[in-house]
Order: sequence, then structure tokens, then C-alpha cells
Amino acid sequence: MIQRLLKTDKLYTGKGDYIIDGILAIDEDNRIVEVGQDVSAKGVAIEYFEGALCPGFVNTHCHLELSHLKGKVSQNTGIQNFIVELQKIRNASDEEKLRAIEDADTEMKLAGIVAVGDISNGDATVETKLSSFITYHTFVELFGFRTQLADSILEQGQQLKASFTEVGLNSSIVPHSPYSVSEKLFENIATQDRNTPLSIHNQESKAENDMFESGGGKLVDMMKNFGNDMSKFPKTGKSSLQSYLKRLPIETPLLLVHNTFTSIKDIELAEKMHANLYWCFCPKANLYIEDQLPNIPQFIEQAVKCTLGTDSLSSNDTLSIWEEIQTIENHFPQIPMETLIQWGTLNGAEFLGIQKDYGSIEKGKKAQINWIKENKLTSL
Repeated sequence: MIQRLLKTDKLYTGKGDYIIDGILAIDEDNRIVEVGQDVSAKGVAIEYFEGALCPGFVNTHCHLELSHLKGKVSQNTGIQNFIVELQKIRNASDEEKLRAIEDADTEMKLAGIVAVGDISNGDATVETKLSSFITYHTFVELFGFRTQLADSILEQGQQLKASFTEVGLNSSIVPHSPYSVSEKLFENIATQDRNTPLSIHNQESKAENDMFESGGGKLVDMMKNFGNDMSKFPKTGKSSLQSYLKRLPIETPLLLVHNTFTSIKDIELAEKMHANLYWCFCPKANLYIEDQLPNIPQFIEQAVKCTLGTDSLSSNDTLSIWEEIQTIENHFPQIPMETLIQWGTLNGAEFLGIQKDYGSIEKGKKAQINWIKENKLTSL
């Protein structure tokens, strides 16, 4: 039975389009019953929202457990310096971490985010995720460059994954990045459950490509300073993405995160190599760390599936997909708003496998709705 009728000037469906003077009907279970321009129900008054409505956002890349580091890491220093500084200041009391995690979760809810793909290196976020309004998928992130440690690293990852799955939280074991994972560890990760999505940080810096193309560069120096023997690093003469993508299962949904230094050739070859790719942009974090954005229009030209993320509060001042959308819009005004909203809603839901309930305004889905008025967003 219809309980509410919401009308707006522009109704973004999340599917890359919108309805002028759109109306949606919501039932007593907060499910969408009908969408269109001529929707009505006897005895139910229409609620008018000036501006626009859109689906709840899906943040496909976040590091919730780093929330206590807000404002503590230097800006515009490059990924190698960011990582080094992060390792030095990452520790904090359990109480401080938990309070920051809870605050960040609340911040995302208020920012209209209904689902999150979250990177975890520990179990500090379990309690918050269990009680949250937000639907989480946890990516248990592994890293380790020493071949002899690959099996023990995987075992630790499996134990951490169990701490999420045993309490009913969805999770996957994933590699951190192509420069921080040994070939053996890549192999170990690829043998895990192929029915859950994977994620990897991709081409966030020029130094990552340098590492594979020439065997040198700032990331190689960083890895050496961490005590790794880089003499046998498999220099390929190709970009990072072209060098490692074959190591991951080609049918499993895979999120490539950042893509700041990804070329047209990389996109074309990757799409041929892998059957289920998603490309995630975290523009505010890119500006924070490298002071550079990906060439986003080239991804549109290639008609690939894009999503949006916030990264962590160690590399961002907010956890807001709407602010990420506005950042892209400010730098690339030629990209239609309906396209950006699809990236921040349906595409992310499809990647996480939750599109039955989330991601678009259509019959049968949960009525998690955001109201946009004068570039300000309110979660209804």
C-alpha cells in the first residue's frame, strides 16, 4: 500500500537518465512501488522537493579504519611519501580508532551513502559495521613482497576474513597494489572465492608505472627502504596495469581504484583482458596525494563502467560521494550529471552485487533517496 508520494523537478533514476517532474511512490516497507510523471494514490498527498532527487550513493572505495588520521598526513607529497608518513603515524588507541570509525560511519550516512566497499587490514571496524545503517562489503587487504611469506600472509588474511564472515558481514581477500604484492601472493589471492568482488589500487602514481616499465623510480626506492630485495623485480617494459592484470581471475568483478596515470592503451588492453572490470575514481584523494586527477573523459570515450569512492580520511577531509561528484563536475563540466550519479549509485551497486535493493530508483528497490537542492544534499 502506498504511504508516500515524492515529487521533484528532476528525478535522477541512477540509470544514466532522469525524469522531469518525476514522482515516486513508496509503500509501508519503504520500497518503491511506482515511478513516473503521472503517479498518484487515493488519500496520499504529494510531497514536493524543489531541485532533484536521486538514489542513495554507493561508495566503492573507503578505508574506514584510517578515520582517526584525518588532517594528520601531509598533502601533495606523492604516494611514496604518503605511504611512508602513514606507516609512521597509523597507530592509535583502540578507543580513539573506534570513536573515529563510528563518527565516519555516521558522516557517510548523513551524506546519503547507503553502501560501502571498505578496505580493512584489521578487525577494528567489525562492531561498527554490524550496527550500521550502511551495507558494507569488506575487502580484506593483503600486502607483502617477500615470496617466502606469501602463504603465512594468506593464512592471516583468511583468519581476518573469518572475523567478518562469521558475524554475517560480506568480505573478500584482495591485493593492496601491484607494487606491494609478490607474484606468489597474487597467486594465493587468485585461488580464493571467485564469487565475491575484488579490488586493487591501480596506477595511483607515475612511479607505479616506472616500477614496471624500467625497474626503477620512487616506489622502488621506497620498497628498498622497507627492507625488500628489488633486484629480482619482474621489470616488463609495460605499464603497471598491463603487467599484473593477468594474475587476477578474469570473470570475477574487479575494481581498479584511482587510475590517475592510466592511459587509453591501458584501458583498451585491460578491457580485452578482463571480462568484468569497474574503474573507480576518488578525485579528492587524488588531489590530496598527487595533486592530479585522472583523465576521466577518456574513460567515457571507451564506454567502460565507472564508480566513485572517497578513499579515507587520511587523504580526504570528508567522506561524501556528492562532494566527489562535484569535484569531477568542476574539473570536467562536459560530463552530464546523470552520468556522474550513475557512477555513484547503480554502477557501484552492481559491482558489489547489491543492485537488487540499491543503486536506482525503480520498482521493488529500497527507497533510500537523496535530495539535491542548490548543490546541497540531504538524505531523506
